[in-house]
Amino acid sequence: MSPKPLSKFPPGTKVKIVSFCGGCRLRGRMCALGIFPGVEIEVSRSCPLQIKVKDSTLLLGKGAGEKILGIPIEE
Repeated sequence: MSPKPLSKFPPGTKVKIVSFCGGCRLRGRMCALGIFPGVEIEVSRSCPLQIKVKDSTLLLGKGAGEKILGIPIEE
């Protein structure tokens, strides 16, 4: 399965982060928030993009949601 942007996943989907399509500023900011390749997150809401990372809930802008790529986790 090919990775797709987080903004394309419906609410309730668990996703494994695969890569970033942004520059070093985006990567640095996301890593500081605990979002990096290999991390599992859950999409809570699609507009604005709300995700759950470990014990935290984060809101991401549309641009960031388009640049973070992931694959769905099969349960």
